[in-house]
Amino acid sequence: MLVGRAKEAGYRVLVLTVDVAVNGKRDRDLRNGFAIPFRQTPRSVLDAVTHPRWALGQIRHGLPQLANFASPDATDVNAQAALMRRQMDASFCWQDLQALRDAWPGRLIVKGIMTATDVNRCRELGVDAVVLSNHGGRQIEDVQAPIDLLAEISNQNAMPLLVDGGIRRGADAVKALALGAKAVLLGRAILYGLAAAGEEGAGHVLQILTAEFDTTLALVGCPDPARLNRQFIQL
Repeated sequence: MLVGRAKEAGYRVLVLTVDVAVNGKRDRDLRNGFAIPFRQTPRSVLDAVTHPRWALGQIRHGLPQLANFASPDATDVNAQAALMRRQMDASFCWQDLQALRDAWPGRLIVKGIMTATDVNRCRELGVDAVVLSNHGGRQIEDVQAPIDLLAEISNQNAMPLLVDGGIRRGADAVKALALGAKAVLLGRAILYGLAAAGEEGAGHVLQILTAEFDTTLALVGCPDPARLNRQFIQL
């Protein structure tokens, strides 16, 4: 369903996340009582009252929704969450990835890879790039950081490698590129800005990261990020 919608909408790149076959035990969400459907508690009411700008925004625009799953048959977040749970398939295997590759005419990126063997298998199936990611440690916390695997894996193949997780500063992005990443993915930092001040907040975070990135390049003496290599990193 989602692949068909992406085709119809004219998207050219599809990103498949493979490291969330089931939801892990997320202790922070459990402690905070986060769940769908949202539960109104004295704490959540107090939180809304003490953040009037956010509360007014929710009143004006409605509660957040899972936009990828919004459809005429799933118009509220509860229905969208149920649809999302049905989309999670612990039986997904390499044959299914091959079928997706055959069905999708654009570029295909697989996110959630953590071994060189899996990177090579993705390349053999015609995947265009992979994202080294441990899902922020929220699925299994006792797992290596993607940045620690990057140097080893980038030595073994020429497939474009992206890195997700732990990128908090522009300097972190410089380190990843120097170790062989084609690009980095930013999620949490941007979401913090978005939650604090909407589109303007997200844009401000990007400006901060861009300035830090440029400053780090200047301080290490690299005029062009395309020239970054391991000589700029002390391992």
